[in-house]
Amino acid sequence: MSSEILLATDGSPSATDATREALELAKALDTKLIAVAVEHVTLPSYGYYGYAEIHEDLLAAERAHVLGVLAETTRLAEDAGVECETVASSGSVVDEICRLARERDVRMIVIGAHGWGAFRRLVFGSVSTGVMHDAPCPVLVVPGHAAVADERVHAGVAAI
Repeated sequence: MSSEILLATDGSPSATDATREALELAKALDTKLIAVAVEHVTLPSYGYYGYAEIHEDLLAAERAHVLGVLAETTRLAEDAGVECETVASSGSVVDEICRLARERDVRMIVIGAHGWGAFRRLVFGSVSTGVMHDAPCPVLVVPGHAAVADERVHAGVAAI
């Protein structure tokens, strides 16, 4: 098993928290960080009909977003003194993260959680949950600000 840490990021606020945690771990363990961002453009289940004109624009925008996220992650790693390799991928987000983790035989995956409730997870799915179930290694799920705020609200309600 390699000692590398895999950071899965999408540039969201919860991913920013996960990036900070992954950088701290990589620095403490004196290991390399691999940052992956996955392009994922979904279209209605009935296909490209009526969407052909914007499909290429959506793909280009998603590609630019992924490259921007990885460039920012590289900058943060350099500032922290952590060696960082970036990987831009496309496809099913969970499958791509777990595939890369298997290929690189990483020590751990670090990923953020949006902190959505049960209904939003049902509608939108949960990448962090999917990764936890399919990963070939330990997964550190870093709660985002929304998850922490939600936890505090519930704790406050329970205390009343």
